[in-house]
Amino acid sequence: MGLAKGQTTQGDIRLDRRRDAIVNGIVATGSLVRRKVGGDRNGEIAMKNFLGSPKATVESVMAADVALTAAAAKGRRVVAAQDTTEVNFSGRDKRRKDLGPGGDGKSPGFFTHATIAIDADAEAVIGPVSAQIWTRAMEREVEYAKLPFEDKESARWLKGAESAAEVLDGAEQIVVVGECAQVAQRAVARR
Repeated sequence: MGLAKGQTTQGDIRLDRRRDAIVNGIVATGSLVRRKVGGDRNGEIAMKNFLGSPKATVESVMAADVALTAAAAKGRRVVAAQDTTEVNFSGRDKRRKDLGPGGDGKSPGFFTHATIAIDADAEAVIGPVSAQIWTRAMEREVEYAKLPFEDKESARWLKGAESAAEVLDGAEQIVVVGECAQVAQRAVARR
């Protein structure tokens, strides 16, 4: 990963460099733990400050890599694979804030739904397309079944497919792979 020459994520070279240092640290260590990724106390604090910055949104942090994915996908047959994973802090939730109930309804955590582009012929990852990150509310204020589709968690599948269509529009062919039947129904209904 990393920025291509002339590309920025934040419009601020310091933030771009910090972002690259974090991504390189994650790749080098295979960890998401700030202390390991940062390398030392200064790196850990810099990572915390970057991730706490209002400029560090999911979209802005991914923007440069998504642009590289779009360029690399041009003219290719692409599979846009998407899936959701839970980050669960059961037993490690002391001092952690802004978490909601995980998949079991009790353990604190959050969810991320990623879409990546894969070259169908070479069977190689091209790059990231999109990511959505959310926490569940502690108590559901409304009956979930009565919510409009756009307000349900299952809408992530449609958002992933729409992101793939937008980012990979220069591809020869796009095949979106996911688990949600509602997305297929919505996509067919929109035609």
